[in-house]
Amino acid sequence: MGSTEDNYKILKDCLVERGHSSEEIQTIIKRVDDYEEKTQHDSIMDSIGTGGMDIEALVQEALGE
Repeated sequence: MGSTEDNYKILKDCLVERGHSSEEIQTIIKRVDDYEEKTQHDSIMDSIGTGGMDIEALVQEALGE
C-alpha cells in the first residue's frame, strides 16, 4: 500500500494531465484534505457511538493515565 504522499502525487499528476492549473490543483487538494479530515472524524465518532471504540481507554490515553 502506498503512502499518503504517494497518493497525493498520483492525484496531482492526474489533475495536471487533465489540464488543471497549479492554483486549481491546490484548491482541489485542499478540498480533499478537508474531506479526509471530516471523514476520519465521522468514522471515529461513529465508532464511539456504536461501542466499537473503547471510550474509557481513549480518555485514559488522552489524559496520560
